[in-house]
Amino acid sequence: MITSAAVKHNDQVHTGKTHGDIVYRLITERIFNYDKPAYEEGFVNETGNFLSRQEAAEEAFKCGQIPTKKCQLFSYDLEK
Repeated sequence: MITSAAVKHNDQVHTGKTHGDIVYRLITERIFNYDKPAYEEGFVNETGNFLSRQEAAEEAFKCGQIPTKKCQLFSYDLEK
């Protein structure tokens, strides 16, 4: 089951409700500069594992969190 959106930056995983919220927080806290962020967007599951958007879409579908199979998961997919 997917528990939150996540952004991986310098091997650290930061979580939040949406990727936009996380990126905004990382910029305002000066964790990275928006011009050269070098980060990956994904999700975290209930065991704390970081999953790519593709892996998260598959897991969310298998767990019944989304009704149809998708190529990538977006945070708004989980709000429904």
